[in-house]
Amino acid sequence: MKALVSLILISLLLLPSVQAKEYKFGVTPWQRGQTVDDIHRLYKPMLDWLSQETGHDFIIVSTKDYRQMINYLADGTLHIVSISPVPYILAKRKNPHLNVLVTEISLSVNSNIGTDVYFSYILARKDNVAVNSISDLQNKIFGFVRRESTSGFIYPVHMFNRSSINYQTYFKKFYFLGSHPRVTDAIAAGSLDAGATWSFNWNKAKEKHGDIFKAVWKSPPIPNLAIVAHPHIPKSLQDKLKTLLLSVESELLMGLPASGYVSRDDGFYNGVRTIMDTIQ
Repeated sequence: MKALVSLILISLLLLPSVQAKEYKFGVTPWQRGQTVDDIHRLYKPMLDWLSQETGHDFIIVSTKDYRQMINYLADGTLHIVSISPVPYILAKRKNPHLNVLVTEISLSVNSNIGTDVYFSYILARKDNVAVNSISDLQNKIFGFVRRESTSGFIYPVHMFNRSSINYQTYFKKFYFLGSHPRVTDAIAAGSLDAGATWSFNWNKAKEKHGDIFKAVWKSPPIPNLAIVAHPHIPKSLQDKLKTLLLSVESELLMGLPASGYVSRDDGFYNGVRTIMDTIQ
């Protein structure tokens, strides 16, 4: 009898945990311009660590655009995402049960000081002497990211509206380029006179093109990207993930917009909601 009990115990130890699950971690497509391999490489250390600490597998999924990210988060195709404010709010309208776990801490453009906000910028080349202010953009060629982009569309258009500027008629031409790197690449190449982007991408563009950009406009502070969970993730696991993310080592985040995380709730994003309501 003892031998049988021992055999059963050994067998149970050899079986994989029946509680281990796979969760899909979504990446908002501001990172387009990097290869899929680059994106996977950057997130792998953090996701491997979360897997190790929770006993579950976290698999990265890069969506093709903001709209797909919004729909996938709302319907549960994605279980946890790193998402910017406007796409998060649009997904929350579809599924009110989405839960903000943490908000990113990022480094400002010109310092190593951590902050829970970022900024939208309108950038031009420093050697473009014809563009130094918003009024200089009239009849110029301009680039946005996408209509769902917080810093690449919503905040700049809010500013244009407050300045009584109709962006649809103000520019000679304007384009939606789909990602922040594509906007700064086009400015660097001279294909755009100016374009809208955000703090993190300006830093990355400096690394790629050199210190060739100047800001002709800077937004008010924007709440940083959030890590958001779908209700398919059990509350106990959500709490565990929040605790882990609040203590994550910065070495696991190298190359990502985040240098750490802080606890913020849904109300932290109410200011973005107010601005969205003024232009939709």
